[in-house]
Amino acid sequence: MVSALFIMPILVSCQNDGKVLSIGKPEFIKGFPVTVSNLQKIESFNCDEIGIQKVKVLDSSLIITRSNIWAIYSLDGNKKYGECLRLGNGPGEFAPYLPDINWCHLFTENDSLFLYAPDIQKGYVWGYNISEILAGIKRTPHSVVNSDTITSAMPAIVCGRDKIIVYQPEYNYTKIQRMLYEGDTLRQMPVTKGIDGITLSGQADMNILSRITCYNAAADRFVEAMVFLNQINIISGDGTEGKTICVGKRLDDISNLEEMDYFELRRGYITASAWDKGFGAIYSGVTGLESQQHPSSNTQIQFFDWEGNPKCLVELPRDILSVDIDFASNIMYAIDRQNDKLIAYDATEIIQCLGE
Repeated sequence: MVSALFIMPILVSCQNDGKVLSIGKPEFIKGFPVTVSNLQKIESFNCDEIGIQKVKVLDSSLIITRSNIWAIYSLDGNKKYGECLRLGNGPGEFAPYLPDINWCHLFTENDSLFLYAPDIQKGYVWGYNISEILAGIKRTPHSVVNSDTITSAMPAIVCGRDKIIVYQPEYNYTKIQRMLYEGDTLRQMPVTKGIDGITLSGQADMNILSRITCYNAAADRFVEAMVFLNQINIISGDGTEGKTICVGKRLDDISNLEEMDYFELRRGYITASAWDKGFGAIYSGVTGLESQQHPSSNTQIQFFDWEGNPKCLVELPRDILSVDIDFASNIMYAIDRQNDKLIAYDATEIIQCLGE
């Protein structure tokens, strides 16, 4: 039975006319039950890594990603254990760029930590034994999946040993198909057929359809935070159920954006992170031109449960690029873009909200 919160696609509702990417009737969020604007910074935390792009909590360690390398650090940031992904042309290395941390699958098996990372240039998913890396054992990663399906994806989100969310561009990137690769079979997700049928006009910037995708295995759901639209899509892991939520009164109409220049487009979501209890997304709301002329010194992080219910809004007086939470220690790690620093905050209030 389909949950009341997850319904099949209807593209246009009575509340939204026009060209919108809505899965079913969109749910509009008027506000958040809790707003936090005074998170306490943990002064004892220190990490000297520079050029950081993403941060990810991994059991009792941190994965800190840069453009050319992924490094593993202690939770206090003081000790570097090793490196797990690297830019290059050698065995298990990536070119011309490293995968995003959200494209990868982290899991525990036989008391060891593993990472599956997609290489969309070569059509592989590489498997890394993180526990061996932490122990100082250096081995070439092994191939988990080898499929031409991955090479056509932008991006490929690894959800398990043989389960991958594939975004296939069509018609010169004016259309995106959401597909599920599972057990050597590629199929379209039933719940996204409607929104996958929307095609941009020929002169439109293809970035309008960009999204940040995160998957959580415990919830078996993934979230799409749209980069240039004011909406978030929540979709079940098998692609049969889903919904669209919008913090606002009306979804962005794509037909109004198609003739805009890239720097005129208003940025929706910067990034997103997913956990067992829910997900968080960093919202921008400014155009590319505005961000160049007046760099932001404030960040809004929206937190939801997996049903799309708003749980908490966090406001930080910094330009935050990426966040992740250590639920065991009640710590949120955040990258300050302007100062190129990794900062730790007391996340007790956020975790309490997600647990309610």
